[in-house]
This record gives sequence, structure tokens and C-alpha cells, in this order.
Amino acid sequence: MPKFHADATRLVNAMFEVEPYKSRKRDFNVRGLDLPSSTSGVNRPHVAAFRRTPLSAEYNIFDLERYLLTYDNRAFRDAASAAPYDVVEILVNEQQYGGGGIFNLQATVAVDGRNADYVFVHEFAHNFAGLADEYFTSDVTYETGAPEKVEPWEPNVTALHDPARLKWSDLVEPGTPLPTPWDKEAYETKSRDFQARRRELQQRGMSESQVDEYFKDQQGWDSKLLASMKYAGKVGAFEGAHYEARGFYRPEIDCVMFTRDPAGFCRVCRRAIGEIIDLHSR
Repeated sequence: MPKFHADATRLVNAMFEVEPYKSRKRDFNVRGLDLPSSTSGVNRPHVAAFRRTPLSAEYNIFDLERYLLTYDNRAFRDAASAAPYDVVEILVNEQQYGGGGIFNLQATVAVDGRNADYVFVHEFAHNFAGLADEYFTSDVTYETGAPEKVEPWEPNVTALHDPARLKWSDLVEPGTPLPTPWDKEAYETKSRDFQARRRELQQRGMSESQVDEYFKDQQGWDSKLLASMKYAGKVGAFEGAHYEARGFYRPEIDCVMFTRDPAGFCRVCRRAIGEIIDLHSR
């Protein structure tokens, strides 16, 4: 239990170091719920490690080893009812990289992974503000590649059917082309190589710390490449988002919803989060 308190404090503090949460910290109340468990950790079906826990959280949700949620909504809501809440994030006492977040439902994070602070912030944004994933090179559980792209409801991705009506057009500087060019081929090639190598390490039974070190190498490469591009730091419409390499666009080259880089949220995501904070607090 002391470890849970320390983990919760660390992760919440990490969130309040990121804008817009940092500026709006006084609009939040944070409560921790102590849920004793007879065993440490959660179910990991992909490695045949099964545990009985209060919320029945588990990896391998939707048949993706890193996706971590609970299907037991009754247990989840019964536990959450012990305190007033608008949004809940479940902390899982595991080292394997993992997490998940669904708008207005739940978010999760494995607290001992090297990227736990990032995952906490990223998944909370799904649950709290309905932000979409902006990455497109990782394995996902959703069917992709539809020839016709429907305009997404999420505030931070677009199919860009009409650039003149871009949903965040007020944040685009005059003269910024739409769609906005970036060195997509170089990023995509290297990123897919990293993903293939990660899968290989996992299949060989490498430890979680070894896989985490590989993530560290990828993060350093991503940060340097993306920051060097012509329209880095500019709002536009950059192709590659919403799990699709073609046909969906994100607002900036880098963002918490795109990579694990220390780039923070892009301006579109910050505004979307701020609007939800306003909804709950004003």
C-alpha cells in the first residue's frame, strides 16, 4: 500500500507538470482508493500468468499484449463509488509496458514501466478529453485501410476532406500549406523498424528492462528527427494519424498523442483538454 501511494503521487505529479494540466491544477481534486489484493500484479494471459484482483484488470485486451483494461465494469464502478469522481485511472503494479484509455470509461497504466509517467498522461487524455491516438506505425487491434475516410469525431485528428474547413484552422499560421509537408518517409521507415525489433525482442523472451532500453533508443531518435523538420512547432495538417499512414492528419509534427518524446501536448490537444476542464469546473 505505501508503494501504491508513492506511485500515485509520482504519476499525478508528472501529469501536473504538463500543460494545460499545470496551469489548471487548482481545478482538480485527486483521490486515491486503497484496494488490497491477495497477489501483486494483474492477469497477463499472453504469458499464462493469472491472478485474481479486485478490478480484474488484465493485459492482452483486444488481443494486443500491451493493451491493459478491465472488462469487469461492475467491480470497477463499485470500487469507484467509494469517492466522488468524474474520471478514473487504474494503476497496475506491473513492469511490462502497458496501459489503455477509453473516453468516459477508464484509463490504466503499468506503474513500473520506464515510460509509466508518459503512459499515465497519454491514457488519461483519452479517457478525460476524448483525444485520438496520432501514431500510425504501431500494431493496433482496429481494422484499418478503408478506402473512404470518415471525418473522425475526435478533436485532434482529421480526414482533411476540405482544407478550408479544417477543424483547427484558427490555429494555423497564414502561409502554412495544407496538407503540411514533413519527412514522413524517413520517420515511417525507422519507426516500423523499431516496432519490428521490439516484437522480436518480446518473442525471444527478453526482460522488460531490455525492451524498455530499446524504447529509450527510439525516443532519442524520434525527438531529434521530428524537431529538425521545417514545420516543427507549427500547427498544420500532417499526414499519418489515427492508426493510418494515409488519409488521416494530425495537428503538429509531435505531441504526447503521437510519440513518447518530451514534446508535450500540441496546441490543438491543449485546447481540447482545456475545454473539458472548463466543462467540469465552471
